[in-house]
Amino acid sequence: MRAPRVFVPPPATEIAAPATGAPGFTWTPAVDEDMIELFFDEATERVEALAGKLVEMERRPDDAELLRDVFRDMHTVKGSSAMVGLVPVNQLAHAAEDLVGQIRDSGRAADGSVVDALLAALDGLRDMLVQARARVPITVDPAPIVARLRNPGAPIVSAVRGPAAPVSAPTAAHAGAEARATIRVDFDKLDRLMNLVGELVLGRDGLRGAVATLGSITSELAADRGITRKVANARGSSGGNLARGLDHLGEELSRVERVLAEVTGDLDHGTDRLDAISDELREQVMRLRMVPVAGVFRKHVRTVRDLVANLGKRGRLELVGEDTELDKLLVEAVDEPLMHLVRNAVDHGLELPDVRIAAGKPAEGVIGLAAAHRGNQVEIRVSDDGKGLDPAKLKAKAIEKGVITAAEGDAMDDRAARELIFRAGFSTAAQVSEVSGRGVGMDVVRQTIVTRLKGTIEVESTPGQGSAFVLKLPLTLAIIQVLVARAGGETFAIPLDLVQRVLTIKASEVELIGDREVCVVRGKQVPLIRLEQVLELDDGTEAQDHHLVLVDHGGHSYALVCDQLIGKREIVIKSLGPLLAGARCIAGATLLADRVALILDVPAIITRSLAQPGGTRRAARTVVAGGTGSHVLLVEDSDIVREALRRLLVDAGYVVTVAVDGVHGLELARSRRFDLVSTDVMMPRMDGYELTRALRAMPEYAETPIVMVTSMGERIDRVRGFDAGVDEYITKPHDRTLLLKVVRKLLGHVAPADDGAPT
Repeated sequence: MRAPRVFVPPPATEIAAPATGAPGFTWTPAVDEDMIELFFDEATERVEALAGKLVEMERRPDDAELLRDVFRDMHTVKGSSAMVGLVPVNQLAHAAEDLVGQIRDSGRAADGSVVDALLAALDGLRDMLVQARARVPITVDPAPIVARLRNPGAPIVSAVRGPAAPVSAPTAAHAGAEARATIRVDFDKLDRLMNLVGELVLGRDGLRGAVATLGSITSELAADRGITRKVANARGSSGGNLARGLDHLGEELSRVERVLAEVTGDLDHGTDRLDAISDELREQVMRLRMVPVAGVFRKHVRTVRDLVANLGKRGRLELVGEDTELDKLLVEAVDEPLMHLVRNAVDHGLELPDVRIAAGKPAEGVIGLAAAHRGNQVEIRVSDDGKGLDPAKLKAKAIEKGVITAAEGDAMDDRAARELIFRAGFSTAAQVSEVSGRGVGMDVVRQTIVTRLKGTIEVESTPGQGSAFVLKLPLTLAIIQVLVARAGGETFAIPLDLVQRVLTIKASEVELIGDREVCVVRGKQVPLIRLEQVLELDDGTEAQDHHLVLVDHGGHSYALVCDQLIGKREIVIKSLGPLLAGARCIAGATLLADRVALILDVPAIITRSLAQPGGTRRAARTVVAGGTGSHVLLVEDSDIVREALRRLLVDAGYVVTVAVDGVHGLELARSRRFDLVSTDVMMPRMDGYELTRALRAMPEYAETPIVMVTSMGERIDRVRGFDAGVDEYITKPHDRTLLLKVVRKLLGHVAPADDGAPT
């Protein structure tokens, strides 16, 4: 067994750093210009890699290989900075290398104060490199940081910093080989190259159309030659010169036909080859734009370490899928939202150590940052094993702040309650601090993910066990797969990542729930959104068939109604430019053959549709008098149906409380008294039959009117409803006034001339 090493501080003369220059150092490169960018790339990569390695070194102080890595990286920064003449960088790196050498050779412990001093040195090195790269005077004074390295008990310089965008560093063993095998290219050049690839694709499509036209001409020549032969045969010997002329013409047409067929075949073969080459070229250009998420992930190791120390907590960051690649523009753009989510996870996700222990958890919490490919998307999860989000507390805080009303809070399920954190101005934090509380700025995070990055963000949480924010992003913002469709006389592109399926239904299959159109897909009612009406285009004629594109938004399905579905395409996205940048419901444009097609912003279209009165086909909203303030409990699991029926009853003068399923409805019924209950049948957790029987078992609801409103219209279903104890059974779709007639009759608000009896 190896005896423990004892650190004996060397004489002060051995660890004293060289005299440092005063702030304001002006750098004059000591190497050729073509070497400068190589230096900055390598030095920046080493510094960013060291941040994560130092945190790991603190956790694994006996890992000799890791310690050698840290020393080697610091030594490289010291040597290369001396070579290019960056004296302050060299001096600070030299002092940091000395401290690492004491850990490696003299048995000094890599405790918190030592690692803090080294991290402070990295901060100084990073700032110096940024200033030197910008060719401005270096204002960072290395002297206090060097003193801190010589005496790690001194105060830390800038404990929590805003990180810079890093790049992933190659291992020392492969650094030389990678440097020889790679070349750095300005990203603007790649962007222009991608645009040229897009133009190539358009030219290829045009050529494909020309080849098709040539094939059609060949077919027409064959038909003309057949007619000529028939005429010549009909003339026979009596035709004389005319017959011989027709024969000659037929032979000429046959020759031209053969030549055109050969040319068409050659062009068709060449076009196929061009297809393969252009697809490969586009794929390779895309790969040039792709970078691993490791760089943006690893910086948060330092973030978590600093935050838990400042907040008196214990925690670590676990990374998964660091090699997952994403478009460079997306990697840079997602950096700020990830920083916000990670800081929130530490600040309001993780509990204090004593609280965690009392809850039966390890004192040290875990923040997870994971990335993985999911089809044409990348999924990024920011998770924690902390206290989670309590839906009841979220609703109470939202009501207190006036974000929602008490009635809206009662109608919310747990999922909707968790979505409250994305409302502007909503926060559960008791006081504002430097570290963002969960909810502060989350509306900006969602806006960035959805609007700028064309992705989605959802929150998962279990009280007492933790939370996870799930980001789904496209692999690139340059090329996407779309479904091309026509609506209102225009051609549109719908991002394929949001499309669940396409189908065609008869116009007679469209149902009207309240004043909103729905269709039944696999037993579920899906709201219809007519694109021509949302986008304020010409309605055109009413077709017998409806072409539907089912899309997902916030975990719910919606059906976009189109005039025609053209097919799937892979497109190059074009910006609308500053003049049309504010166009609503449009995410960009693309070129399809000889025309421009707009790319639809599906979330914005759904939001706009739901905000319109009566959805997409506006029906007259008749206000029926006689509600007299009676309190109705409306139990319905479909968001669109629930909202339509709620508006119908509210417009009639009734006070309505909504529930999202049978269990929720029963809880509300136990907490207060309702004058009438309207319930669906098929619902999660507890169906309408079970709810009705449970209500009838309660003395206060033994005589309360109960109406069942459902699409289950079989006789056995009606029998089961009446057997459970309902007073009326209404089958969807129904006239919007039928429910009102039944409610008014059961509550005694019906006029003598209207018995309100359903048929």
